Amino acid sequence: MYPFRTMLFAADFSEDSTQAFRLAGSLAVENKTRIVVLHVLEPNLVVEEPVYLGQTTMQFYNAGRDEAQYESIKRKLGEVYIPGHAIDVEYHTREGHAAEEILRMADEVGADLIVMGTHGRTGLRRLLAGSVAATVLRGAHCPVLALRSGNRPRPAEEMRVLLHPTDFSDGCEAALRVARSLARDLGARLIVLHILPFDLYLEGRMATGLDPQGYHDSLDMIRQRLDGPDLKQPVETRLCRGYEAEEILRMAQELEADLIVMGTHGWSGLGRLLMGSTAESVLSRADCPVLVVKASRSEAAPTPVRAAVEAEIVP
Repeated sequence: MYPFRTMLFAADFSEDSTQAFRLAGSLAVENKTRIVVLHVLEPNLVVEEPVYLGQTTMQFYNAGRDEAQYESIKRKLGEVYIPGHAIDVEYHTREGHAAEEILRMADEVGADLIVMGTHGRTGLRRLLAGSVAATVLRGAHCPVLALRSGNRPRPAEEMRVLLHPTDFSDGCEAALRVARSLARDLGARLIVLHILPFDLYLEGRMATGLDPQGYHDSLDMIRQRLDGPDLKQPVETRLCRGYEAEEILRMAQELEADLIVMGTHGWSGLGRLLMGSTAESVLSRADCPVLVVKASRSEAAPTPVRAAVEAEIVP
């Protein structure tokens, strides 16, 4: 399977979190992958004393926690998050802002995948909410696999349909490489999707008309490049028209996708962006897990394929 060497798992003890951990474990490869489980505690804020009569504001300070409390939580992590097969798992607790600590730990351990839920409630009644997932998504230097609250994902070995939205940019190329690797190792269908924008009209006249044939040709080029004897099923392509996030979600439901693999940055022929905002919208609403692969700066430039398509449609 695609060799994620170090996974960072953000744990909050919710049922959704345990479902996400099962998926993370199914993606781990024995003797090749370690999972670092991290639980972030809120600062232990205590009111400064004395509090005077008539005082309009209160001052707080972080009282911290003793080592026994951290060890107790680590033991609980070890009891709740148990892998289904022999893989290396470490358990850590930290105190602070959830997103900041997740990103800091990911850099420290050299994570090449962060796995987390988008909602959840901790024992301290804290929310690992969508805002935390979105912040991690924007700041992470590695792919992020996120599950929306209520999702019941299949284990990796039962995933049959992978959906990859693309806008033909190098920004999507990193996500495409991951999608193909997973399709190969899981024996799953890989479906590459491109979404055309609506035609633009100004004063009743069409200002830009998009020829779908150029996009069909570009998708076919991708399909030919990806297909190979190591894939159990041929790569498929889809072309539709509409708003990116809405069409990605619609196609995921129509195709019964088990996983959406997408990039966070890219350019389109008319200056549209398949950016973090689209990824965040999909992540917060998808009925299946979403694996977001962040493009590096060097991968944000136009590709020859996209440039050739643009040449046909942009005056």
